[in-house]
Amino acid sequence: MTGSTLFSGLSQAECRDIALCARPRLFARDELLFMQGQPIKSLVLIEAGSVKLTQLSPGGSEVILWMNGKGEAVGVQADAVSGSHTCSARAMEKSKALVWEYSRLQSVLTEHPQIRKNINQILSNRLQELEERFREIATERVAKRLALTLLRLMRQVGREQHGGIQISLSREELAQMTGTTLFTISRILSKWSEDGFIEPRRESVVIRDSQRLERQVDIEL
Repeated sequence: MTGSTLFSGLSQAECRDIALCARPRLFARDELLFMQGQPIKSLVLIEAGSVKLTQLSPGGSEVILWMNGKGEAVGVQADAVSGSHTCSARAMEKSKALVWEYSRLQSVLTEHPQIRKNINQILSNRLQELEERFREIATERVAKRLALTLLRLMRQVGREQHGGIQISLSREELAQMTGTTLFTISRILSKWSEDGFIEPRRESVVIRDSQRLERQVDIEL
């Protein structure tokens, strides 16, 4: 908890007390944490694993909004009273979490006002990232957008494994996140695979050399 932005500025003793107000949960792969439109009831802190947040359009198309990993909070709201979830959250893998019911969390927020400040900072950071992603889609070439997206995902939900860092997203999902087509994503990943710093897999991408991936951002300027 002490490494999470949600509890930044709090002591280990304070974090222990706050943790006692939560209930531990295990989520199986593909299990829903909550659904779009449901009343907001809880705040979730991911201790291990990763969670995908998606939103459905009126036409039924699914869009990925966020990928959250260890130490990140899911279901963060400025004011959860009588609100509803604007997206759905699904575990990408077996995940461990702490869950606070908002009805109980109100007393924690009163006793530790720093948490409310941290929530506002988290929401501000997410708005800034959304603005950056919108600008990238509007102004940058696809290869640069893909490189920037993979670098973000590497930091957020990347898992170290032998020979690289794995990001558990399909090519379809990467195409969705970068605002392009499956064909274009496949073509770029194939080229980077030939260059030796990316390994595309059926439901994931392995980054073999993050420094070479970072250089793609400059190449595509």
